[in-house]
Amino acid sequence: MRLLKTTPKDRAFYNEHGTNLKAYYTIANIGQFLSAASLALAVYSLLSDAIAGRGLSVASTGVVAAAVLIGVFIELANRKLAKPSIRPWVVKDQFADDPDKRKRHKLVTGFSRGGLVMVGLLSLVLSFMGSMDAGKLITTEAPTANLDSLQLAFAADTAALLTPYTIRANAARQQFKATKASNEKLWQDFASCASRGNGYCKKMQRKYARLIDEAEAAYNATTAIIATERGQALTEAIRGRNEATSTVKAEASKAASTTAAEATANGYIFAVLTFAGQLVFYLMFYLILQIEAGSEIAEEIEPNEFHNQPSVWADLKAVVSHRIERGARRLIAYIFGTRERLDSGLPYVSLWTDSKPDREATTAPPIATAHTKNEPRFYQKADDPHTQKPSATFNTRNTREIHAAHKPHTHTKSTQQTPEAAKAYSRLMQYRRRLGEHTQKAKVQQRKTGEIKPRTAEAIANNQQWVKHYEQLLNDLTNE
Repeated sequence: MRLLKTTPKDRAFYNEHGTNLKAYYTIANIGQFLSAASLALAVYSLLSDAIAGRGLSVASTGVVAAAVLIGVFIELANRKLAKPSIRPWVVKDQFADDPDKRKRHKLVTGFSRGGLVMVGLLSLVLSFMGSMDAGKLITTEAPTANLDSLQLAFAADTAALLTPYTIRANAARQQFKATKASNEKLWQDFASCASRGNGYCKKMQRKYARLIDEAEAAYNATTAIIATERGQALTEAIRGRNEATSTVKAEASKAASTTAAEATANGYIFAVLTFAGQLVFYLMFYLILQIEAGSEIAEEIEPNEFHNQPSVWADLKAVVSHRIERGARRLIAYIFGTRERLDSGLPYVSLWTDSKPDREATTAPPIATAHTKNEPRFYQKADDPHTQKPSATFNTRNTREIHAAHKPHTHTKSTQQTPEAAKAYSRLMQYRRRLGEHTQKAKVQQRKTGEIKPRTAEAIANNQQWVKHYEQLLNDLTNE
């Protein structure tokens, strides 16, 4: 299907404004592209946050594909609904001479405008969200508070600060140990005479024991002083660390606030651009329709030869289903044995074949094998007698050659005058073709085996009866 446009009938109006058509189309496409890009970015951000919030891994390729698909869907709907919504404002009183068509036209226009409003609002909202995300992406991130370096510096300073106090404590302990060891040795020298009751020796033992106690007291006092000074120094270091940490956090918070404000400002700039792009798209579309209407350019849709045919997908499903069914029936026949009616593959018979009685159905002889093909193959539309023949291309023969022995003898009028005659002629051609096929098959069997199979002979007789029947019916229809 293609869209054809006529030449402008109003050349003066077209010469004045027609040169702007391409520029308007380009501007409209650029505006819609900006809206679609920001919309896809918004969808990508929403999907990424939703997936990450559930603890799932974000597959970038899948999320990007989904975001692009949603963006294309919304903008394509926006574009397709724009023309039927805006055109009635440009071209007035369409289908005014036909009330029924005018009513339907208004109904389509109303629903198109409703859908355009919904899609347009959705596009604007998502484009705004995407613009804010784009503002964050192009803004340099604020530096974070480097607390790890502060902690490392504090650990190094603390180690250097506590080292002198550790040395002093070790020196005091070594001095106490030396004093204690010396006095204990002197005390031991007077132990033997003191044990014999010598008063002088006992007096000297008491003296050295007192010296040991005094040295221990001095050691404890020195240790307490060192611990106090160490605690004071450590407290001062912690206070300095906390002040430095607070300062770094405040600077990082201030930088983050500044960055957020800058990202918001950039986001608003993008939002204004996307809004302008969306509005410019609608404006350009309106101007294009005005120029085409003023120039009296008419549009005509020309469908191709497949317009009234089933879709490719429908035909594919039908062929695959047909082949599977025939294969299954062949498998059944192979496993469980063949019957007379399963000697050959079943044909594809249309649902509408002989669905209601007609003239020839009531007068035709009751032959059970009238619609049985002699060999399995794909469904051919030309084999269906109830399917009208499609128009042939310019280099295709419209009619097949008919052997002189099988041409009708009495009718000379056109066989396409009435539907009944056309249907009878189609059936006649079908059975003549089948008769020729079975005749050739009989010749091959006679040449190879010296005899003709009963089924082939029966098929020849059957088709001969149908050929005679339709020749008589066609003569009756054309001589009426």
